[in-house]
Amino acid sequence: MIKTFKHGICTILLGALAACSHQQEPVQQVIYLIGDGMGFGAVSSLLLSEQEVTGFEMQPVIGLNETTSANNYVTDSPAGGTALATGTRTNNGYLGVDPDGNPLISVLKIAQSLGKKTGIVVNTVLTEATPGAFYAGVQSRKESYRIAEQFVESGVDVAIGSGLSAFINRPDSVDLTAALIEKGYDVYLDWNSVVRTQNERFVGILPMADVHRRNTTSKDAGAADGAEVCLAAQLASQQEDASEKTDCDPTTYLTQATAKALQTLEKNSPNGFFLMIESAIIDGYGHNNDSEGMILEMKEFDATLKYLVKYVNEHPNTLLVVTADHETGGTAVGYRSHSDGEPVQLTFSTKGHTGTVVPIFAYGKGAQAFGAVLKNTDIPQLIEDLMR
Repeated sequence: MIKTFKHGICTILLGALAACSHQQEPVQQVIYLIGDGMGFGAVSSLLLSEQEVTGFEMQPVIGLNETTSANNYVTDSPAGGTALATGTRTNNGYLGVDPDGNPLISVLKIAQSLGKKTGIVVNTVLTEATPGAFYAGVQSRKESYRIAEQFVESGVDVAIGSGLSAFINRPDSVDLTAALIEKGYDVYLDWNSVVRTQNERFVGILPMADVHRRNTTSKDAGAADGAEVCLAAQLASQQEDASEKTDCDPTTYLTQATAKALQTLEKNSPNGFFLMIESAIIDGYGHNNDSEGMILEMKEFDATLKYLVKYVNEHPNTLLVVTADHETGGTAVGYRSHSDGEPVQLTFSTKGHTGTVVPIFAYGKGAQAFGAVLKNTDIPQLIEDLMR
């Protein structure tokens, strides 16, 4: 009875917020920043480690996000991403489809239907669970070849991430970089080309070592295996100018890629844009119970967040929503004296996900709608309503 009453009140409040939003000018630009596995422990590790004001402290509206999936109190990334993308809870393992396998419509697709440009920026592969939930529909995240095919048909204007293998090293021998080029995209396999391009529709599929700090010691981490046989690589080799190479620093990649995406989406966009950004590696440090790695990753996340808060403050009618798909690691701040300058030490209760609520931070136009205890499915529904 208490649970039903609580959700009844939340439904009334959400309905009231939705009604109010229709009395105002729709939100023009939406930025959706997802920290994979980023729970309160991860945020706390940043707040207690950083001497400067963090993006989480820059006057956000703060809420809570219940991360349950359709069939488990503890969601996995495909189901968690699907809830945040589509407003529907699905079974663990499912991506962009409901528990019966029916395809779902994401808030990114709705933004496209409203005439907005759309973009995806990730520091993981473009066919991973969270980005995939915004454009694909499969019953397993392992269907990366199908997810890549659906990416080609997604209509996304700008995408930057990694994971070339799903596009070219395929059982069907199809070169999906050629398919993207046929659809009018420029496809880039190096950071230098992404930085220099002035084109409004492009896909950057970079080596993993460019987008993810942990893999910098591996010479071929995320490398473009077979790149010499794909059309994008052939075109790049014809245009390559070694004297103008720009190295990508993986510790600042997410901020730089976000800035490039925003710069591109702003062009000729009378109806605004929708940009989804995922910081995926927080989750990995939670799974590995890596305290130092988690803190460093959160500092890199914060650099992107501060950049985005500044952007929102300079661009009225822009909404920034920050949350997580789930918590990972049972991450908490450990007992340690700070009188002698000892750094924060995190403790972990699991190497898996947990079902605890995660924070929501919202900034800019319509942010007040997110200052509540919400289901993960409420978040895209609120974003959709604010865009209309």
